[in-house]
Amino acid sequence: MSAADFVPYFTIPGSIIGVVTGAFVIWERFFRYQPTAFIIATPLIPGGAQKGCYLRVVNRSERPILLSWPTGIADDVLRIATDHSTRSIVKSLLHGEKAVVLDGGQEATFPVLTPPNWRSLDPDQTIETTVRWRFVQPVIWKRDRSFLVRISKRSYLHLLDQVEDDAEE
Repeated sequence: MSAADFVPYFTIPGSIIGVVTGAFVIWERFFRYQPTAFIIATPLIPGGAQKGCYLRVVNRSERPILLSWPTGIADDVLRIATDHSTRSIVKSLLHGEKAVVLDGGQEATFPVLTPPNWRSLDPDQTIETTVRWRFVQPVIWKRDRSFLVRISKRSYLHLLDQVEDDAEE
């Protein structure tokens, strides 16, 4: 048996290790520190019965990120405010864009406001908005990335405990 006969025994495992290493590097650079975002419901007043929906965003990186979303948008689109102040809610109605910085390891909640045509939406219709994000000081990737936040009207109402029994509908 010659040395050339042993080459396949080393090249196949080496190729597998190379593919796994490449996949890990791609995952780490592009997906590992991507923020998570989802809609939650919490009482408007601590201990209160009435709830409000919020977009909860968690920055899983140690670096600060810049989040931005469109404001003053059309029907069927979730609106996001930075807080419950009148100024923030009015700004969510005006055409433009809102941007906030989220520090490393921080999480934040933003009030979610229903679209103008909320009452005319079917219960199974989905409302959504796109949130863009990027690192404030990027290392490699300099373009904005985005994630879609979406929820059906029925699920939104369930979060707020505002849905009657299905038998009554």
